Amino acid sequence: MFTPSKNDHQTLQFNSKSIIQIVLERFKRQKDNFILELIRKKLLILILFLLSNTSFQLFAQIDTLDRQTKELPYSYYISEDPEIDFENIIKGHYIFKTNDDWRIDDIYATYWIRIDFINELDTLETQKEWCLRPTTFSLATLYFQNLDSIEQKPIGTYNKPKPNNSLLYAQGIPFKKDQLINGRYLYIKGVRFVSIPKRVRFRYLSNYSNRFYTDYYTNSDIKKFLPDHVYFGACLIIISTFMLIFLNAKRLEFLYYSLFVFFSMIYLTRRLNLEFYMTLRESLIGLWFLAISQILINLMYLNFAINYLNTKLQYPKLHKFIQLTIIILVALIFLDTWVYFNGMYQMHDTLQNFQRILMTVFGLSSMIYLIFKTKDRLVIFIVLGSFIFLAGALGFLFTNDRHYMMTGSLIEFIIFSLGLAYKIKLQYEAKLTLQEEVSLKEISALRAQMNPHFIFNSLSSIQNLILKNDRPAALKYLTQFGKLARNVLESSNEAVVTLSEEIALLKSYLELESLRFDNAFEYTIELDENLDAGSLEIPLMLIQPFAENAIIHGLVGKKEGLKKLMFRFKKEGPFTIIEIEDNGVGRVVSRIHAEASKKQRKSRGMEITEKRLKMFNQNKVNQNKVEIVDKYDAYGNATGTKVIIQIFNP
Repeated sequence: MFTPSKNDHQTLQFNSKSIIQIVLERFKRQKDNFILELIRKKLLILILFLLSNTSFQLFAQIDTLDRQTKELPYSYYISEDPEIDFENIIKGHYIFKTNDDWRIDDIYATYWIRIDFINELDTLETQKEWCLRPTTFSLATLYFQNLDSIEQKPIGTYNKPKPNNSLLYAQGIPFKKDQLINGRYLYIKGVRFVSIPKRVRFRYLSNYSNRFYTDYYTNSDIKKFLPDHVYFGACLIIISTFMLIFLNAKRLEFLYYSLFVFFSMIYLTRRLNLEFYMTLRESLIGLWFLAISQILINLMYLNFAINYLNTKLQYPKLHKFIQLTIIILVALIFLDTWVYFNGMYQMHDTLQNFQRILMTVFGLSSMIYLIFKTKDRLVIFIVLGSFIFLAGALGFLFTNDRHYMMTGSLIEFIIFSLGLAYKIKLQYEAKLTLQEEVSLKEISALRAQMNPHFIFNSLSSIQNLILKNDRPAALKYLTQFGKLARNVLESSNEAVVTLSEEIALLKSYLELESLRFDNAFEYTIELDENLDAGSLEIPLMLIQPFAENAIIHGLVGKKEGLKKLMFRFKKEGPFTIIEIEDNGVGRVVSRIHAEASKKQRKSRGMEITEKRLKMFNQNKVNQNKVEIVDKYDAYGNATGTKVIIQIFNP
């Protein structure tokens, strides 16, 4: 029940149907051109700012006067029997106490309340319709006179009252003077108050003035409901975000965190006049769900902590403590459900208070334990967030102002979200490190496969020279091969080498092949001056298989003309481009020759090198690639092959 205060005389009202509409009404009454300009531009944020300005206090005073109500005396009777006949009530078979003796012995008992209009009869003559604004019951019935009979209608919040536009206030109960029983009374039979009232009040005002409750807000009203709606909206954003992360990552900490926020939202915003909450408040099961959500908050929080901190491995003692607390909370849920649905509402309140004390003790002891036993920075987020939430919960407990807990939990949500983001970052970095280690191992394994292939080809060449009885060439080749093998072995522990080292190995290999084929071809190496060959890194022995393929399958089969092999190294944006170009017979002719000699086989060295290249810098956005281009002259004759290697290396 809202009670106008002095502070309300310093507030400005809004129409809940249309903020623009009520400001226009103010404009019509005060002819304020500045406000009209703001409305026309629809700058709502500036309008809200102006609402708090003291220059509008006069407007607020007018509306507050419109809201003024008059309090009515009443008497009451508390009954253990909810089936008392109303005829016995009005015949005076039960003694009604005056409102000065109001005491709440059992908030779940049945209350018969008799509202007396004896001193207001003259006032009621001035208007046809009036509105009664009582303290709100969960289940209530109004008894009134209708011609020669007594009629009744439901008026409680769970009786599906007529919808209104206010986010704070009930619609009120319309009545007329001729509906008063015995010309002076209205009777209300009420079961369960929405909240425990320190004082029950019954006020009335004209039906016209009642619209300032149902259709308008004061600045004080906005301060009441705006935090609830901001909190509600923030929770929805957090829930949807982390539920999507859970569906993608399948990590339980994100699921339990989303549920933790969900039940916090349910519990702390349960009094909002939203359709969802109104539906819940219409049934006993819905009321139970709203009440039990506080235990579910703590249950989801504990499961979140287990998965977030990995307590089973990192903090085994705390893990056992948490498991014990979870068992107690689950038992409390079953016990409270049985108590609630058996009408033992005082025991229900006792159980709720017990779990609050339990979680306070658990929270303090766990935070102290984690501070002294911390093993990583993840603890900082959960300790800080839990401390702020606990402070807000205690503020709610001692002041009965849920905005303390709402503020604490919202700050906690932000801290926990940062903690989850930090954990995602750590896991991502660990995954990248692991992938890099695996890639290095795979590259080493592939290079180990390639080295025997290269060694086998070199030994075959030496064997061929020996069989030809060309001892000087064989010895020179063997010396050159030993030099190259030594350089390769010295680099065997590295997955990558600098470009200058790779070029040195390439030159040694080309010298070997030149000896092998009696200097049948010539080669050139062109290095772009923009390239820093001493610092640029590429996979070890990356170029050799492509050079070997160009020599054996391209140049050796060429019968006429000069045989050339060219290597170009250049920089194009973030890429290092390596071109291996020959003027040999081309891939088509080479394939025909291989088929004729029945020696066709896939180049194992090139296949392995391509795999190594794909794994090199595989975490980068830009992919490395190999492109093979067949060259032709103007008449369609093959003129060689060009291999283009693109490496992302900014």
